[in-house]
Order: sequence, then C-alpha cells, then structure tokens
Amino acid sequence: MKPRPPRPLPARLLYSLRSRTRRRWQREQWLDALVAATPDDAELLNEEQATQREQRLRRTIRTRTQPLGRIRRLWPVLRVAAVLVPLLVAAMVWWGQRPAPALHYTTGIGEQRQLVLPDHSRVWLRPNSSLTWQAAGQDREVRLRGEAFFAVTKDPAHPFVVRTGAVAVRVLGTSFLVKAYPQLPTTTVLVRTGRVQVAGPQRELAVLHPQDKLVFNPARRQLTLTQHEYTADLTTNQLLTFEQASLPEILLTLENYYPVRFELRPDAPAVALSGSLDPALSADQITDVLNTLLSRHHLRISRRTATLYRVE
Repeated sequence: MKPRPPRPLPARLLYSLRSRTRRRWQREQWLDALVAATPDDAELLNEEQATQREQRLRRTIRTRTQPLGRIRRLWPVLRVAAVLVPLLVAAMVWWGQRPAPALHYTTGIGEQRQLVLPDHSRVWLRPNSSLTWQAAGQDREVRLRGEAFFAVTKDPAHPFVVRTGAVAVRVLGTSFLVKAYPQLPTTTVLVRTGRVQVAGPQRELAVLHPQDKLVFNPARRQLTLTQHEYTADLTTNQLLTFEQASLPEILLTLENYYPVRFELRPDAPAVALSGSLDPALSADQITDVLNTLLSRHHLRISRRTATLYRVE
C-alpha cells in the first residue's frame, strides 16, 4: 500500500513558525554581533568574568525585546476602569449633594419638649404635637401638627418656614407661637418678637408684629387680627391661658393635657372664654372651674365615666 504523503501545514501556522524562527535568528545574530563588537576591558581578568558580562548583556537585550502581546493584556483592565471611574465620581458627587435626613419630634398627652434644631433655633413643643425638620434648598423648613413656640436663630440667607395644613409662616429671626391642631377649624399665629409673614394656600394673609394675633379659618376663608397682651410668658408659662377662646378649643386643650375625652352636643351655643387654668389640678377640679364660667351660658360639664365628660 502506497504511503500517504504528509499534509501541508496551514499557511497561517506556517507563516507564524517562519516569523518566530526569523525573529529568533535575528536576535541571536544581534547578540553575537553586539558581544563581538564589545571592546576588551582591562578589568576582565579571567574568562569567568567575561562570561558573566556576556550573560548580563543577553538578559538586558531579552528584556528590551519582549513581544508586545503581554502589554496588550492591560487593555481590558483599562476599559473597565474607564467605565467605573466616572460612575464612582458621580456617586461621590451625589453623596455630597444628597439632602439631609428629616428629623421627627413628637409629644404625648400632657408632655412638653424643649428642642434645639440643627440651625440652633429653639422650639417648645406642646402636648400631643409633632414636628418634622427638613432643610429644603435655601429655606429652613419645619412641618407642625399641633402647637409649638419658636425662637428662631437669625439667618437672612436662609429663611425659616413653619408649614401647617392651612398656612405657611415665614420668618428670618423672631419668636412666635403657632397652634394648628387638625381637630380645630382654625390656625392661630401669635407673635412675641420680630416680624412674621403668614400666607394661605393662594395668597399672603398678613404681616404680623409683636403682640399681633392671627386666627385663620380656611374652610370659611375667615381671617381675624387682634392684639394679645400675654406674650411675655409664652415660653415658660405653665398655665393654660385662654383669651376669647372657643369652647371646642378649650376642650381640645384639656384633652391634650389629660387622658380624658369631652363630648359637645352639636347644637351647643358658641362660647368665647378668657382665663387661666393650672394643669397641676385634676381633671375634675378643672371641670369645676369651667362649670363656673359656663353657667352664664346655661352649659354644664358632667362626668359620665372615668375618662368621658359630656357638655350639656
């Protein structure tokens, strides 16, 4: 049987082998020529030193003539870095510009808290109230549910805004009280020092000065402006002071200070009372004082259960 002739190598492989052989031969020729052209050194005292010098020369040349294929392996790493570096920079910028977290404060029935906000403004949070602080752009902003007295640190570049469900109170540096319980139909703003701007949902309502009192009923679009004489002790006064306050407002205040509930019949006449009550008294003692004031309006508070009172 006639032997089969060897198969020819592929042209690409043959070219690669030839290229490698040619490069190896050229390198050996270069090394031999370089060694032959090196002049004799008087310091080479023996053949061993000559051999060591030749090996150093060969290592140097081989290091400088490495193929470029090893360098090309860095390109995938560089491509990944080109994608990751902008993402890391963007993440750092976002982290630096992200808004500060909101701060929440609450009080329970009969509890009062004195707060110091991040801008060093001071707040006296009344019972059964909540306050949320959030720096919004150029403004220092809080949201109030309930009642609080504010002593605002002056900062003309960053106005201080108190938002309730009905109004926005905007100031620079002043002290004032805001009462905005959801159970009440009205929102009250009372200024102790400085100037306060009060705005409704669609328009500015008023600019208040010391001892000015604003009462706003958004459902009726009714605005009342009066003077209040008892502003000096708004911060430290522990008495429950009323000045021409409605009966629902007085009863809600008592519910915030005592664990009781009042029922008021729908056809009860409108009543406006002025006076002061000491929260150190018991709920029964407080109702006895109120019955004295309500007797002229033919109303009386009677106790039904341990925690329920009814106004009849």
